Amino acid sequence: MTQTEFKNILTTEQQQLLDHLEENDRIVHLFEQDGMTCAEVENWTDRGVDMVITLMPFSIESMEEFYEGFDIDEEIDLLRQDDRYRKAFRISDSLRDFEKWKIELGDVIDSFYCKAS
Repeated sequence: MTQTEFKNILTTEQQQLLDHLEENDRIVHLFEQDGMTCAEVENWTDRGVDMVITLMPFSIESMEEFYEGFDIDEEIDLLRQDDRYRKAFRISDSLRDFEKWKIELGDVIDSFYCKAS
């Protein structure tokens, strides 16, 4: 199914979420899995780390679950296994970068609810 075809079958809430994410500089790639409309939501930290969130199903609740479960320390530990990342980022730089990214993600979630009410 093409992205246009997926957009035509979204629920009203999913379409609102898609529009909101795109308005907030996120790239959304829709896909189907196990009969559900799902999405990969992509953007970058200020320091250029590519962040992709997989939402199964594509919903604000799934995004909140990701946000609540996102562990900055685990993300940094994972990325620091790569030599290139270790050379490019000090731990303190990574911490500031991901803290800011997580705050911005929380703001996107909060503003979705404010817009919907």
